[in-house]
Amino acid sequence: MLTRLKPLLATALLASLLAACGAGPEEAAAPAAGTTPRDGGRLVLGENGDEPACLDPHQLSTTNTTVVGRPVFDSLLWQDADGALKPWLATAWKISDDGLTYTFTLRDGVKFHDGSVWNAEALKANLEHMRDPATKSPLAAAYIAPYEDSEVVDERTLKVRLSSPYSAFLNVLAQSYLAMISPKQIKEDPGGTCEHPVGSGPFVFEKWTKGQSITYRKNPDYAWGSDGHTGPAHLDGLEIRFLAEDATRYNALLAGEVDVIDNTPPASVEDVKANPDLSFTSIDRPGHPFSVWLNTGREPFGDPRVRQALTLAVDRQAIVNSVSFGQWKLATGFVTPSTPDHAKGLDGRITHDPAKAARLLDEAGWTAKDKDGVRTKDGKRLTAIALDTGVNPQNTQILVQTQAAAAKAGIEIKIENVTAQVSSDRTAKGDFDLSVGIWTTNTADVLWIQYSSKNITTGKRRGQNTTRLSDPQLDKLLEQARAATDDTERAGLYDQAQSRLIDLTPAIPLYNRPSLVSAQKKVHGLAWDHAYGAVTFLDTWVSSP
Repeated sequence: MLTRLKPLLATALLASLLAACGAGPEEAAAPAAGTTPRDGGRLVLGENGDEPACLDPHQLSTTNTTVVGRPVFDSLLWQDADGALKPWLATAWKISDDGLTYTFTLRDGVKFHDGSVWNAEALKANLEHMRDPATKSPLAAAYIAPYEDSEVVDERTLKVRLSSPYSAFLNVLAQSYLAMISPKQIKEDPGGTCEHPVGSGPFVFEKWTKGQSITYRKNPDYAWGSDGHTGPAHLDGLEIRFLAEDATRYNALLAGEVDVIDNTPPASVEDVKANPDLSFTSIDRPGHPFSVWLNTGREPFGDPRVRQALTLAVDRQAIVNSVSFGQWKLATGFVTPSTPDHAKGLDGRITHDPAKAARLLDEAGWTAKDKDGVRTKDGKRLTAIALDTGVNPQNTQILVQTQAAAAKAGIEIKIENVTAQVSSDRTAKGDFDLSVGIWTTNTADVLWIQYSSKNITTGKRRGQNTTRLSDPQLDKLLEQARAATDDTERAGLYDQAQSRLIDLTPAIPLYNRPSLVSAQKKVHGLAWDHAYGAVTFLDTWVSSP
């Protein structure tokens, strides 16, 4: 099977959905007629406070991984605006009829920033690094869990064998979490991949001032970009500045202290659109909607009735309206509409019904109430602990509003403010009851990542099933969907899985979160990493210093 055909996933669906997301940044910030791109200058991006703890893409699962990593790292494939997978560091690929063997032909002439060569050995080293327990990969290892081994056929050819068919394999290889690191660094300095990463991308990592910024300089030898790009970046340098406060980030854009901001405050979007000196664009991210995660591995949310009661008690539309100022759409299930194999027909399955919530809590035995109005059972209060890092103001607002809705139902939610590292560690251990977040990916296999019992963290591997959900019926559906080689069969299995998740209620889906990007009018050529929905800078240029 020749691989320049569309991937196994339903790319046509993704194409239509992405096309409906609105103009890309390159359109919103297009140069005036008759002008040509200008080389030189540095661009400053104002990012929110979600700063990664490490810059090795294989060790990351944070939201801003793509934004901070894509300047340095290239991927095997790339995904275009229509959802189709195209060559990048791989020029072609073939899939065996049984779906177990992928043979990749690799691009010639590519070099990493340390001079090491891109070849079959380099790809093999990266795949092995992703699954190496020492890497402690929270995401890449899960994405390539079916990877068995690989064989170097020659300098430009690698044969990859899987233990089972995996319908999302090509899609995930287009994501920045599975980008390619220098094989020399993997071999000689694996501990350095976090602090000073070495890739083959259009920019070279320069400096990381933790808590403040990351700076990059142009790779003058770059000639193997995605979408046929054959030259180096226009910009001489790039700085990503972490500005946690929404107001600070937005005011920095207005003052010209930064050239572009990601995570534009929803309350400011209409002002940006009305400002003649600024441009605005957005794209809907594929994957799992922003949600309130519930820990099903311990009480009180070990009881599905309590999980369902909290979901019924929360007025999701009111929260979304309040926090997003009309910029976000209410989620109808556990996969966003811009994701292949999104299930239709689930509208109305997740409702707001305080009376039914009360009945479910009564059935679960939480019938009495103490002087504070908190339900009790056997003398124990119905209390849950929520973790909040404070990195994103909207996240905090959502937790506070969930807390208020829960209180009306007799559920006490205590919000604990913790650092991002503490939150990550406690979540992995299951030492929490609620948290909030989003999971962006270009495949419905996000459901396996988030909810398969095989992806619960163990002593050997860190998984991403933070809800600790373990349901044999769901596991079977997700495994079958992973292995399906027929598009219709796979879509049907994912439909069943999404319906099952609404019944199980391991999370409260809130909204389909877009990327909201604003820029100075002098900025042109911004683009999207469509495998994630993140802004990129390979073709970006500024019309004035």
